[in-house]
Amino acid sequence: MKIRVAKKPADSYQHGDLREALVDAGLKLLSEGGVENLSLRAAAQLAGVSHAAPYRHYKDKEALVAAVAERGFKLLTESMQSELERRRAHEARQKIVALGHGYVGFATRHPTYLQLIFGGVLSKKDPPLSLQAAGTQAYLTLRNAVADGIQSGELRRVDPDEMALACWSLVHGYSTLVINGAVPRPESDQAERALTERLLALLGDGIMAVEH
Repeated sequence: MKIRVAKKPADSYQHGDLREALVDAGLKLLSEGGVENLSLRAAAQLAGVSHAAPYRHYKDKEALVAAVAERGFKLLTESMQSELERRRAHEARQKIVALGHGYVGFATRHPTYLQLIFGGVLSKKDPPLSLQAAGTQAYLTLRNAVADGIQSGELRRVDPDEMALACWSLVHGYSTLVINGAVPRPESDQAERALTERLLALLGDGIMAVEH
């Protein structure tokens, strides 16, 4: 994923959208060298502004990392919701498959975001409320679909959080294997959709043979 950072125009006193440019810069720095590579000074340099300018928007490095992560969670939610709308899914199983493909699609398009939001990089101490809300919304997009399916009788009556965790673990694990090159990436978007559906079907049907 090539990350572009908008620079301040040479003939302009202000950047224009420095907050978003710094998030892009933060993402680029993270993708190139991890969290150790990120600093407000380096982000300012990529955005073409003074070293002091980022402090108008982010008080420290952790605040910028949190802003990048917040955007990542929002993109994840958008990707899952987009698949739901594209498929016009009504049945619980169809919804879960759509959400699963939305997750895999996000992960393989934006591996740096995936590593940031689920890779143990984020500080667990007093995360910004907006980041917490973005993460909760992403999780509830899946959890609510599962809970609705249980309520309607389409899915087994188990703890909805445990079932959501099972679905999440499958698509996250598969996404990570693809990103790391441990398994081959499907040749097309259609092939990826089909494989994701088969994997989730195994989860739904169970893997144990029926005893006769």
